[in-house]
Amino acid sequence: QASLTRPPLLVCLAPSVGRKSVAAGAMGAPSTGDVCLTLVMLMSAWAVPILAFIGYLSYQGSHMIELPHDQKQNAAWGCWGSAVLYGATFFGAMQYKSKLAASARQVPIVVQQEMRQVTETNRF
Repeated sequence: QASLTRPPLLVCLAPSVGRKSVAAGAMGAPSTGDVCLTLVMLMSAWAVPILAFIGYLSYQGSHMIELPHDQKQNAAWGCWGSAVLYGATFFGAMQYKSKLAASARQVPIVVQQEMRQVTETNRF
């Protein structure tokens, strides 16, 4: 219930109440934060070359970009600036994801035996 009151970004990155580890969910399944970070990385990796290409077309004054010619230079700089910001977002998400994975590796693994040992005295 606590995750319903958080803003959407915090739902992706913050651990849920009662979860043992931030980086790994139950039975080794990826956590919500891990999935969200992967999605952010994929979207950023897709956006950087697209924005760089649109910026290149705008800078060259291509007819494929439907803007008045005097606005194309500013649009090119805007696209390139956005591509740089998306690149920074990609590397930030990658760093945060590796930090989560490192913190999950530091948690000691506890091996417990749930069944009683079978010996000759308690066999039947």
